[in-house]
Amino acid sequence: MWLQVSRRTGFNRRDGRRVALTPGVSYSILVVDEHPQEVARLVQPLQSAGYRVTGATTFEAAMQTLTERPPHLLIAAERLGLFNGLHLVVRCRVDYPDMAAIVTAGCKDPVLEAEATTYGASCVVAPQNSSELLALVSRTFAARPM
Repeated sequence: MWLQVSRRTGFNRRDGRRVALTPGVSYSILVVDEHPQEVARLVQPLQSAGYRVTGATTFEAAMQTLTERPPHLLIAAERLGLFNGLHLVVRCRVDYPDMAAIVTAGCKDPVLEAEATTYGASCVVAPQNSSELLALVSRTFAARPM
């Protein structure tokens, strides 16, 4: 099933039927990193802040989650085995063009930043602590209200 986030009405399915977001329900986030400890490090503060968060450690698991429960925000690591976070962003732009996306890298990478921007995503150095992460997510949702 194909869904697209509409800022006013929630998710729109490809078949034209609308599935409204439930008022009062928090934003959903998919965190993807090939290192399980990094997924856990990012998921915990986001859940504590009230976000609905799902973690994945492979490109394939992330694609499965995107198909079943498309989130409002994708946070994907630059490295994902044979793939990278930008591959996920490119796939999301086809099926979920309004989904916010962030690609995290180990260090500043101007080429990756430019490519991410081309696909409507942010590229940042991976947040080092909870407050950096929460500020990044807050800024992202403020810039792309759902």
